[in-house]
Amino acid sequence: MKIEKIADKMVYSEETFTKRVLFSEKKVLNFVLNLKSGQELPPHHHEDSDLTLLVIIGGGTLTVDGKDQKITEGDVIYCVGEEEFSLKNDTEDNLSCFVTLAPRPVPKIYADEITKDSGPE
Repeated sequence: MKIEKIADKMVYSEETFTKRVLFSEKKVLNFVLNLKSGQELPPHHHEDSDLTLLVIIGGGTLTVDGKDQKITEGDVIYCVGEEEFSLKNDTEDNLSCFVTLAPRPVPKIYADEITKDSGPE
């Protein structure tokens, strides 16, 4: 068993969004994605891994295959790996999301943390 505190992973940077890994295991990858107001995650997909995203705090606009959807605290989103998605914090508040990728993506880059020093993936 492993226990992590989500609050410890809710870290923001003025330069870029941050990604802080909770669990990087053989079958699953979990991390917290943090965006300050105006920051965005560029469009991408995860090939063979499906994504579940839980909005912990804040809100913004999630775009999946070209369709915009407003999201807010408490929303849970599920995307299949082939769907292209992006996320923008277009609110005045910080946005943090708990993300699960399963099965765990093969490329190691998905398990790397993104901080102000490493820049976006």
